[in-house]
Amino acid sequence: MVIPNFCGKQALNAWLAGHDIGVLLQGPDPDSPQPVMNGIVVAQEPPPGSRVKRWGTVTVWVRHDGGGSGVREPRRPAPPFGALRTELPGEPA
Repeated sequence: MVIPNFCGKQALNAWLAGHDIGVLLQGPDPDSPQPVMNGIVVAQEPPPGSRVKRWGTVTVWVRHDGGGSGVREPRRPAPPFGALRTELPGEPA
């Protein structure tokens, strides 16, 4: 099987694409409790274009970006339009 480039793909999508062509993706530590499902693939070994036997393994490294959507609102209100930073209560002058 010729290995495609999995870098830049969502880990789950890369795993599914690999499975569709007959290769298995695994993380750098196969005994890790976290499966290769979350994050973005940033590196792989063997490199794209290499050949492996059918159902051979491709090791991928995944970047995890935090953990979901999270809270996106500001921590404190922004200054009103036209206000100077020093006019806000509790701000050092």
